[in-house]
Amino acid sequence: MKGCPRLGTDGRCKGLYYGFKCIEDKCQMTDRDASCIHCLGGDYCDKYGRFGCVGPGNCGTKEEYMSFVRKARERAESYQ
Repeated sequence: MKGCPRLGTDGRCKGLYYGFKCIEDKCQMTDRDASCIHCLGGDYCDKYGRFGCVGPGNCGTKEEYMSFVRKARERAESYQ
């Protein structure tokens, strides 16, 4: 994908699909969430390389990010 910030000089992905050939317009990770510069495709955190976008106010550090993810998982499990 021309202009992709995650495209290496070798034509391989340096982002979510690391090491694979760029899949160009088929890549869903090019759509950034307007509320968070790290959120790609609606649910991938480019900052920490994980699925689960927690919003810009909850990801200052990896510890904050993981704490938010844990609490969300615990809330979800309590509903089951």
